[in-house]
Amino acid sequence: MEELYKARRIYSMPQLNLETDCWIPKADVSWDEDGKQQHQLIAGPTDLFKIIEQAEIYAVEMAKSWIDAELIDNLTP
Repeated sequence: MEELYKARRIYSMPQLNLETDCWIPKADVSWDEDGKQQHQLIAGPTDLFKIIEQAEIYAVEMAKSWIDAELIDNLTP
């Protein structure tokens, strides 16, 4: 799943945890900063999601929260 949010590209990429038989929500957030491509990898809980679609949704929401926090931090003097 790929989504654009506040000029950041979110690419969710859940990974199966074989030990727990659950999907780990993971997302790659990327953006352009001063002509350079930046990335932030984000991962969530390892033992919560039995269904991949739920892990994808969680990964996107987790990435959006991270983006919001980063944008607020960058505005704080």
